[in-house]
Amino acid sequence: MGSAAATHTLPAAPRIKGGLDLAQTLAAVPVVNRAVRCETRGDALVLFVPLRRRWWMNGPVSWWLPLRREKGVALDRLGREVWESCDGRRDLKAVIEAFADRYRLGFHEARLTVMRFMQMLVERKLIVLVGTADATGGSERGAA
Repeated sequence: MGSAAATHTLPAAPRIKGGLDLAQTLAAVPVVNRAVRCETRGDALVLFVPLRRRWWMNGPVSWWLPLRREKGVALDRLGREVWESCDGRRDLKAVIEAFADRYRLGFHEARLTVMRFMQMLVERKLIVLVGTADATGGSERGAA
């Protein structure tokens, strides 16, 4: 009896917000927003990002309402390490590998942790992931 050979295909790599696939995202370089202000408070690092001023925030409204000019995000020790590794030179894969080596994690465990943290930083406009020309198919663009 002849049996049909089973054809196994791997699922496609997941697409990341911004249109980059996993390989392109890992090749992207996390770059810190220059408008972010950092303060050390005890063991925590607090990052402050300026809030966009709306037209209604000027004039008499600002006289009566105390409006925030910036928003703060506190990072613990692990978050601070990842934040400090966003130096604009290392790609995301190198950041993940360093995190995995330091905490004796497998690459995929570290990738999950670091990429979720990076996603939070991107959503809060603290960093941007910049794709290289090789990673994005010939055109340079950001992933955030």
